[in-house]
Amino acid sequence: MASTFIQIRTDEKDKKEASAILEALGTNLSAVLNMTIKQVILQKRVPFDISLPKEYVVSNVAASMAMENMDLDANEIKELDAFHKMNTKDQEKEIQELVSKYKEKSHG
Repeated sequence: MASTFIQIRTDEKDKKEASAILEALGTNLSAVLNMTIKQVILQKRVPFDISLPKEYVVSNVAASMAMENMDLDANEIKELDAFHKMNTKDQEKEIQELVSKYKEKSHG
């Protein structure tokens, strides 16, 4: 297997902190980056979640709704926050329940 050289730019403090953590785990930055590359190839996706903090998402949804003159009340914001704290499986279940309720209302 032929090797190639990859050069990246990152914050010096972040590199030092990550390197110290990885060393404590018995590995190093180069090995973890190589593992990540292999997982991207195997999974055909980024092998970890990339998302905005839940608080950011909730506040942006509330702001978007307000711009459409559809202000969310405190209870709706609380429900939205709870939804974003759920794992993906529970979110999918919640969505299916809401779809079922909506279908019942529109056909009933």
